Amino acid sequence: MQFNSYSYLLLLIIVVPVFWALPMKARRWYVLGLSILFYASWSPVFLLAPIALCAGVYLAAVRIAAGGRRERVWFIGALTYALGFLVFFRYQALWWPLVSGLLKAFGHAPARTALQIAVPLGISFYSFEAISYLVDIRQRRVQPTRFSDLFLFVMFWPHLIAGPIVRFRELVPQFSFKKQFDMTMMMRGMDRLILGIVQKNLIADPLGSWVDDGFVTQLVRANTTVDNWFLAIGFGLQIYFDFASYSNMAIGVAQLIGIQLPENFRFPYHASTPADFWQRWHMTLSRWIRDYLFFPINVRFQGAPIPLYLSLLGVMALVGLWHGAGYGFVLWGVLHGCYLVLYRVYEGLQKKYWPSLEHSRVMGLFWKAFTLVAAMAAWVPFRATGYEQATVMLKSMFTHFTFGITQPLNFYLVVLLVCAYTAVEPALDHVFTKWDAWAARTVGRANLRMYLLRPAIYAIGLLLFLAFDERNTQFIYFQF
Repeated sequence: MQFNSYSYLLLLIIVVPVFWALPMKARRWYVLGLSILFYASWSPVFLLAPIALCAGVYLAAVRIAAGGRRERVWFIGALTYALGFLVFFRYQALWWPLVSGLLKAFGHAPARTALQIAVPLGISFYSFEAISYLVDIRQRRVQPTRFSDLFLFVMFWPHLIAGPIVRFRELVPQFSFKKQFDMTMMMRGMDRLILGIVQKNLIADPLGSWVDDGFVTQLVRANTTVDNWFLAIGFGLQIYFDFASYSNMAIGVAQLIGIQLPENFRFPYHASTPADFWQRWHMTLSRWIRDYLFFPINVRFQGAPIPLYLSLLGVMALVGLWHGAGYGFVLWGVLHGCYLVLYRVYEGLQKKYWPSLEHSRVMGLFWKAFTLVAAMAAWVPFRATGYEQATVMLKSMFTHFTFGITQPLNFYLVVLLVCAYTAVEPALDHVFTKWDAWAARTVGRANLRMYLLRPAIYAIGLLLFLAFDERNTQFIYFQF
């Protein structure tokens, strides 16, 4: 069931009031039941994956928390189990050729076609959440809990398919569901939900149809430099608004039942440096990578820049690989790793030799422009269908210049229009925040905002959703 479907929105009209009508003790089981049904609506067989993952992680967590000589063994075994789960389903293209070769070596004839195993939805996201739970148990940040708590933590339906990636210690304490009904909280949830469906149907999907046409393999050699830059920017905007829309809808729906999920995006294309980009883009994944991978590496190689830089490149390559077992994903991660290393080298040189540049407006503008251009260029291998297509497009963008346009004029106009909206997005957010604060100062203004202006805005948003809903298009990050 898609978040941006009529059936999902109609279902919310039923399940949210029922939630608030239930006694507090029943709400937890109600939400767990809804989460299971939501996941099973894609395929009941998929349920076996999170059940098996949670069962293994739960048993290991109990033994890890007990301590003793075998604590490390249980921890490594549980991490291997969770990572093995992810590798088995997500990276068939990597391990099946190896298995096939071994079968041939022992005289068995493997299937001629690649093994096809259905990938359970959201496995990349809830596998990382299970791993974070294991690490927190080992570091004594949390204590083992009931299996039902762990299962609900993994299965909580608003964030189940594509995040945000949450921590056990920030989500499970909210599962007491002791909050009283609050209309302000409900309205904020509706704000995010309506914003999400408008971003998806009004911005991401129309952009996606143009981008798909431009990335057709047979036609890419005819693209000019202008075409390829517009396609790179178009896809960068598409994936941002597609993923941000899902995150907004997830955060909004969770707020409708009193749960606060972490933010996942903060205007990433306004980043001032490559490091700042990753503090704004997919913030919960960045936070996971920072806390569970990069900080331990940083401590180990402190004072040794070369090993640290190589480790940073390796970590970002893994971030790319997390998105899928493809050349383009890994190259995208390595490119961002190069950007981060380049900026770290500059920081080190600037502090040592050019301290006066620390507050230089010229260097600030340079890094802001570099970050934006570099991020857009990196989207090309991420989206391209193969090495050849990515190479042709990147050469056209940076060395083999050709001019003119070959795409329909409306494509360029749509990209420019979305660019303009993205440019003013932080200012619009600031205006609405100030307006909310102003309206809340008096009862009259608050009532006007709550009972007249907000319903009018919701009606406009739903009309836009209906007007632009043509294909009930799947979210991009569902495939990751």
